[in-house]
Amino acid sequence: MRKVFIMGLAAAMAMGLSACGSNKAPETTAAPAAAETTAEESGKEETTKAQVSSEAAKPSNDGGYVVALCNYSIGNSWRAQMEQEFVAEAEKLKAEGVVSEYYITNSNDDINKQISDMQDLITKKVDGIVITAASPTALAPAVEEATEAGIKVVSFDNVVDTDEQVATVGIDQTEFGRVCADWLVKKLDGKGKIVVLNGIAGTANDTMRWNGAEEVFKQYPDIEILGSANASWDYAQGKAAMESMLSAYPEIDGVWSQGGAMTQGAIDAFIAAGRKLVPMTSEGNNGALRAWIENRDNGLSCIAPSDPTYSGAEALRTVIKSLDGEEVPKRVTLDIPVVTEDNVDKYYRQDMPDSFWVFTELDDAALQKLYK
Repeated sequence: MRKVFIMGLAAAMAMGLSACGSNKAPETTAAPAAAETTAEESGKEETTKAQVSSEAAKPSNDGGYVVALCNYSIGNSWRAQMEQEFVAEAEKLKAEGVVSEYYITNSNDDINKQISDMQDLITKKVDGIVITAASPTALAPAVEEATEAGIKVVSFDNVVDTDEQVATVGIDQTEFGRVCADWLVKKLDGKGKIVVLNGIAGTANDTMRWNGAEEVFKQYPDIEILGSANASWDYAQGKAAMESMLSAYPEIDGVWSQGGAMTQGAIDAFIAAGRKLVPMTSEGNNGALRAWIENRDNGLSCIAPSDPTYSGAEALRTVIKSLDGEEVPKRVTLDIPVVTEDNVDKYYRQDMPDSFWVFTELDDAALQKLYK
């Protein structure tokens, strides 16, 4: 069982820069890491975990909490690495006796499947759930149902739009967009023709990042937005979108991209078209940093604010604090780490593949296992 899980994860990693937006048959797994480790160690088939009453969410931890990650996708390398950050933290908490078991579900971008996953976790009467949602509004009723059942819920990354949860965890995605736009405007001295690469339409992060950028661009009437495309934070889609825009627009002065893999695709599209490289916003993805370093002598300049993959681990720590009876703020805002022209060489890792994300809590052993 463990071997099957790792093979599946490796497949997800291989897809990370080429098929983020591909449609797969929906699937769900119950605690692939935890359950399959148990099966491997005991030599028995996985059994349903002991049912935990809704009262288990009180500040009592006899036997350890049962927790879950409700994930909408591991279709790109950021999401696969984020899931492993959750697993690493959950395993640490298991070793300490804080957590007894944990579940992980993935809905492969299917909103209805993720709602079903939440309902299944409610039926299992877990103590706590951390969720990164395919839709901030469509998942709200499921989160509210879990809260009503006495389950502590924390949303992170793509957060859920409801007050009926313990907290939301993550960077300020609107500020992420502002940081990128402000840098690009300054690089262009407040005027120029730009194109935009957005993420997955309808997700909270995509909307908030663009909202932040748009706030900045509206202040500069000499910044002309020629066109935009949703490229799902994916290399292949980013490259294809940029190829189309390069064909459509003979003059492009800058690229506002809200994802590193998309930026890497854009860089390659410019080079393949024989076009002069222009300032591009990026993200802390190893492949994007590599392309940046390799082309900075050819005039490429970038900035790379990042949404660290350890947000999943931080969400788990937050839900545990709540289960222990601690007060937590409704919004846990993580700092936005930024790769700049001054420190890019520090963060790029030659020993890691393009799909690696540079801001992580995973140790080298875990990273080598994940990316081997």
